[in-house]
Amino acid sequence: MQENVGTLDRTARFVAGPLLMGLGATALGGLRGRPRGLLALVAGALVAESAVTRVCPVNRLLGIDTRGEARAGLLAPRGLASRIARALGR
Repeated sequence: MQENVGTLDRTARFVAGPLLMGLGATALGGLRGRPRGLLALVAGALVAESAVTRVCPVNRLLGIDTRGEARAGLLAPRGLASRIARALGR
């Protein structure tokens, strides 16, 4: 798969992934928190995995490529910034 996670996005994922995993592991300790804890643990693992591989299937589905975030605007869908600029006559 082609990479679609940029540097800033990757850094945020490196922080958010382990945080979610920690929250999930903590919530798994209580009986009522098990489903939510498991969900947070799995979500955190997937977020961390996308930081390591620089590939995010959700970004791909939404047409988002954050590799050019400095040039196109943070989290801007591919080509959206240039289409908006053309529409505004810039």
